[in-house]
Amino acid sequence: MNTSINRITELVAKMKADNPELISLFLDQKLDDAALVASLREEMAATMQQRFPKAWSYYTGEGKTEQDYYTLMSTSMAYLRMMDYLDHEGDVYEDLNLHGEMVTSRPIALLRRVLLGQETSVHLDFLEDMAHLIGQLSGVEDRIIPSRSQVEQWMDSHPSGLDPEVIAWRTKNKERIVELLIKRIEDRRRKSSFYQFKDDMSHEQKRKQVLAWWKEDRFHLHFASRSTEELNRYLGNSMDAETLRVMKESEKKGIPIFATPYFLSLIDTRPREMQEHPGSDLALRAYLFYSQDLLEEFGSIVAWEKEDIAKPGEPNAAGWLLPSHNIHRRYPTVAIFIPDTMGRACGGLCSYCQRMYDFQAGRFNFELEKLRPKRTWEEQLAINMEYFRNDPYLWDILITGGDAFMSSVKSLRSILDAVLEMARQKLEDNKKRSQDDQYAPMRRVRLGTKLPVYLPQRVTKELIQVLSDFKAEAQNLGIDQCVVQTHISSAMEITPDTRKAIKRLLDAGWAVTNQEVFTVAASRRGHTAKLRKVLNDIGVLPYYTFTVKGFKENRELFATNARSMQEQLEESSIGQVPQRYLATLRPFMSEAEKMVEQINMVREGAEIPFLATDRNTINLPGVGKSNTFRTIGITDDGRRVLEFEFDHTRPHSKVIEEMGSVVIIESKSIAHYLRQLEKMGEDPAEYTSIWGYSAGSLAPRNPIFEGVVR
Repeated sequence: MNTSINRITELVAKMKADNPELISLFLDQKLDDAALVASLREEMAATMQQRFPKAWSYYTGEGKTEQDYYTLMSTSMAYLRMMDYLDHEGDVYEDLNLHGEMVTSRPIALLRRVLLGQETSVHLDFLEDMAHLIGQLSGVEDRIIPSRSQVEQWMDSHPSGLDPEVIAWRTKNKERIVELLIKRIEDRRRKSSFYQFKDDMSHEQKRKQVLAWWKEDRFHLHFASRSTEELNRYLGNSMDAETLRVMKESEKKGIPIFATPYFLSLIDTRPREMQEHPGSDLALRAYLFYSQDLLEEFGSIVAWEKEDIAKPGEPNAAGWLLPSHNIHRRYPTVAIFIPDTMGRACGGLCSYCQRMYDFQAGRFNFELEKLRPKRTWEEQLAINMEYFRNDPYLWDILITGGDAFMSSVKSLRSILDAVLEMARQKLEDNKKRSQDDQYAPMRRVRLGTKLPVYLPQRVTKELIQVLSDFKAEAQNLGIDQCVVQTHISSAMEITPDTRKAIKRLLDAGWAVTNQEVFTVAASRRGHTAKLRKVLNDIGVLPYYTFTVKGFKENRELFATNARSMQEQLEESSIGQVPQRYLATLRPFMSEAEKMVEQINMVREGAEIPFLATDRNTINLPGVGKSNTFRTIGITDDGRRVLEFEFDHTRPHSKVIEEMGSVVIIESKSIAHYLRQLEKMGEDPAEYTSIWGYSAGSLAPRNPIFEGVVR
């Protein structure tokens, strides 16, 4: 308590020293709270119009383009935030982090009480944020953009799964897990036709047999860890007491555990003092281990993306009527297709899974045999393809799940054959229509998968043959892009096996793009920049960097939107592709076989370490992807209230255009986030400019992803 009081005293003294004129208004007791707000608004507006006319234009909405956003530096952005705080002082919001509890944004009134000594129980996280704002308004705190050499130094601090020393310790880790698998197979009570040793096999023969089985995807699925006890055993009993407690309680509550031997071999179980790069596997551990927040919230989790919930005969939150649970849709031109096959499952459960509410309802599980397609699936597949065929706008299908590559080769072939037939029929239908009534022909097919991380063995020659055959047929039907979308969040996930799987996909003519989930561990300085570089090295194009979505259940993993913008402007920016190369990029997606050499050509010519082709963004309830926001409020415990606009650079439904914006309350304060980084060994001083990022602008879509070759 004394520490808190001392820190409050320090922050109050800092604010008075940083901006005495502004603070004098807060201390003027002749003004009540309403009069103080009016006085502050008048003074702030006058200053903005005189000193920061571009910021004033951005505030009023006269100039709100991406170019206008980049004119906002630390002080002008602080004025913008202060004006938004004043406009929304006293506003009440539904806080879904607190199960719909109503919270009030009252930064002016609350700060005033602190400065007058009337409030001693103020949350330090709120005061830390406000103290930085006061310093930014006076210009005492300014944004310093790190140099390229500094960013590259941060990048170098993060190893890759392709580094020789990482390959070496993982090889030993694999051998340790192989021994455990031998013991497990030997001790099995129920004999099976799969994965049994012959009676006369020596230990060395058994070891060689398991190493041969290791190359089979089915083997890893068969022996995936499904309990805390098993998980800890395969991690060398390295889980600490608190993690063990949370995982055991989560298991009892019904949160599934599913981790393949391959993925567990990537986790460094050695004592910290023996590790060459302590903490390098934190992003991988973030998938694997559940948090106290998730444990407490499981059972009351609600869908973050409202448009994913649809009732038969009723439009979803984005206004679309859907034929079945198999199709999710936000935008006019693209729809997600989730087949009723094993593709509804994954090769592992990510702790931040956007469909955790489905797990709690018992709709998803890892009983893979039960997910085999039923006889009625063929009819359901036809109905869903008719939806694409008869829609005038759809030209892009994203087949996901679960995971598209979890479908058997036979199932995936039948799905892709159905897509080809639908695309062919759509072309035939257009021949009967007038020029003005033409429907959009199919131009892009995407497969969403995380198996290059969880189970790269799944990318077999048989799978590649199906993909290669599809690509050849698709070209004849005008489908310009065949794309595999991966979900890799750390360079440590890119192993020799991953590289081999990616090369096979590229050789089959399928471009590979990546959607990173920006967890706290993945958001460390230079971590995402390093990921982009290593992805480029193996021929993968970064597509999106996603802020973790969801409410309190994902609080442990959530990196604030301010950090997303900081990363975009300060780290991603060193990989910005010069304008002169944009036309060069366009055909890359349709020439996947040459992806590595094409990426290298641009990197070398532009003298950049990676191609920052991705957009930092967040999937929002109802309005889709965006990173265009303003901070309009702050809760008493320091969590920022953000108002997002939808992405004006792409088409939306009329419902979304009329909705206009959406307000979310972040699940943690910036101070909370920085404390997490410090526990990971990061220096909070390297993140100081984060406090000034209180507005954001979604970067434009890179021409490489436009969907057609012009």
